[in-house]
Amino acid sequence: MSENRNKKSVLRTSVLKERARVNSDTWKMKSDLIAEKVQQIEEFNRADFVHVYVSMNDRNEVGTDTLITTILQSDKNLAVPVTNFKNGTLTHSMLTDLRDLKKNKWGVKEPIAIHEIEVSNIDLILVPMVAADRFGNRLGYGKGFYDRFLNKSDACKVGMVFNEFLFDEIPTESFDEKLDIIVTDREVIYL
Repeated sequence: MSENRNKKSVLRTSVLKERARVNSDTWKMKSDLIAEKVQQIEEFNRADFVHVYVSMNDRNEVGTDTLITTILQSDKNLAVPVTNFKNGTLTHSMLTDLRDLKKNKWGVKEPIAIHEIEVSNIDLILVPMVAADRFGNRLGYGKGFYDRFLNKSDACKVGMVFNEFLFDEIPTESFDEKLDIIVTDREVIYL
């Protein structure tokens, strides 16, 4: 294992343990603040087709339910990811109702029926992460699903992370994809 890969693994484990200790009221308040900030950025308002991860709320990931509901009630199109475990990629499916989701083997909610869309149709991607730094680097969950997806897209890449998991610098590897904007519960950072 490379030195940076090992550092990423140690940081990921540490942050996930700390994130698991966030109480539900704080998690909801911070997730709502991030959702409000996302809705205020020009790139979001300009986007016709938004790709949003469906948050793992039981794991205190920045919540996206409010954003998904807002998008579904707007004139925007919404896509969510579907995990292809065999080849390590994501398929992207239209979503028109939160009730059309079920949990996959990792406990992540995905569409019951897939209505696949092309990556080139997406204008803005809301990206899940464990942590980020002020240079636009993100620490994901270690499987590379999003790095492979982001590499194929010209869409604006917006990372959402709780402020306490925004670091001055995090370890990276050559295949890690950078973000264009980071939104925390305290600030919006354009990169």
